[in-house]
Amino acid sequence: MNRNMKGNMKGNWNSTEKLIHLLGELTAVESVVGTSKEVEMGEKVEELVNQIEYFKAHPEAVCRIPIKDDHWNRFSVTAVYEGNPNDSSAYVLLSHFDVVGVDDFGQYKDLAFNHHRYTKQLEQLEDLSEDAATDLATGEWLFGRGVMDMKAGLAVQLAVMSDAIENRKPINLILLATPDEERNSEGMLAAVEWLAELKQTKGYDQMVGICSEPSFTSFPGDQSKYVYTGSVGKMLPLVCAVGLETHVGEPLAGVNASWMISEVVSEMELSDRFYEQSGEEIVPPPTVLRLADLKYEYNVQTPTFAYATFNILTYTKTVQDVLNEVNEVVSESANKINQRLSGRYQTYKVKRQHPAVSVYTYGELKERGTALYGESFTGQLESISKRVYQNGGDTRDVTIALAKEVGDYFVDLAPFYLVMLAPPFYPSVRLEEKNADEAALLYEVGELQKWTEETFGENISRMHYFPGLSDVSYGKMDKDLKVKQTLEREMPALSNGYDLPITAIQSLQMATVNIGPYGKDAHKRTERLHLPFFTDVTPYMLMRFIDQMIKK
Repeated sequence: MNRNMKGNMKGNWNSTEKLIHLLGELTAVESVVGTSKEVEMGEKVEELVNQIEYFKAHPEAVCRIPIKDDHWNRFSVTAVYEGNPNDSSAYVLLSHFDVVGVDDFGQYKDLAFNHHRYTKQLEQLEDLSEDAATDLATGEWLFGRGVMDMKAGLAVQLAVMSDAIENRKPINLILLATPDEERNSEGMLAAVEWLAELKQTKGYDQMVGICSEPSFTSFPGDQSKYVYTGSVGKMLPLVCAVGLETHVGEPLAGVNASWMISEVVSEMELSDRFYEQSGEEIVPPPTVLRLADLKYEYNVQTPTFAYATFNILTYTKTVQDVLNEVNEVVSESANKINQRLSGRYQTYKVKRQHPAVSVYTYGELKERGTALYGESFTGQLESISKRVYQNGGDTRDVTIALAKEVGDYFVDLAPFYLVMLAPPFYPSVRLEEKNADEAALLYEVGELQKWTEETFGENISRMHYFPGLSDVSYGKMDKDLKVKQTLEREMPALSNGYDLPITAIQSLQMATVNIGPYGKDAHKRTERLHLPFFTDVTPYMLMRFIDQMIKK
């Protein structure tokens, strides 16, 4: 590597020592998602931003974007540097400052946010994986919660913004640091509307996001470093089984909801039906995230309601594509149950016709309920939602409660499956060659890869999709009305505690690239950051990209 680049950075954090110290200030705040510590983290980011001379002189350029009706009063932090007011483009330095919990750290939880002490402590342990032990022995890796995902990226962005201001670079930069990325992306969802309004107010023709999530390994043992030109999408289908009750002594007189849902889980888990490939990238298969019935006490009645939620990641498939495929799986499960019931009725010489399992979507039964029962039906659904939220439930809990209520209204149809969507919903995004502006960004990414190899000897690979969920998914969205209509019909929590600003996202249309540090084992006790790449390469990659944007 060419270490002489280090002298080129100006601003508040212009040395290896200052950058590592900055990272330590950020990671010291225990900003676990869904806690009041995210507020403390937002305040810390504000404090750091206000150390930059420009923002001391322009305090109005730093502001908070609150999450509406948030239990902890969390907020995103923005800082706007107008280095070229006449330019019709602006560049958003996007990061998140929340982290996942630290239960996996076991007896060393108290060290998880002190990366120097925790890294030192690991030297005494003998149960590290071979890869983690090898990295630790080099002295080039820093371990601890948040060092990789993604406070290192935020530290680099603060340093690069300070450098741009110190050098009076003629570019419009917007620092946006959000809470809650690790859970529902509520910080970003609130910020999207602010960004869309700013874009209109300032008359920007184009906003470009520059995210600094770290490189993630694509497979076990992967040592590559990546830039990403998009992010994977996510849907959370919820399948409910409404069974036909019976005494356990007469199991053939009914249909067990737990059996019904287990058939679906067996078919959905790691199913290749949802397979997608983009170049050499393959979307991970679906997996079950939650599986339960709603029978809370012991008795000898079979379960009548069970459900499962499934994590489904997407590249190009639409909401309706995924729902269609889920419905196919559920219909096949219903056929298997019907076939087994038919066989068992013959074996046990049951003379009557067995109950047939059918399949409905939430939208179908809600329409039927509204037509049959009118305001008493819709009012009851509203009442259920309010009660769940008042009792501390989240949008997934509301979705399940509404499914149960709809199921109760139609017990005469049992046994049946009910298919719907639970929050969150992440659109998949990527830069497209067919879009002239995005094609220009793809070209600049390619040039950055060449420059990084020539300057530092680092081979940086490009991937279309960031494999972990990211706030960049809310930068843009297809303007096809069918997406909005399908979500409104099949996601009962939408606009009912789950606010997805579809219109603002479609107005923003912010293309995003991801240029970040290099680390390993995100969300594990061996989460770690490669220090030389963090201090000596990543900041200069961002600076170079920004300089190329100025020359466009």
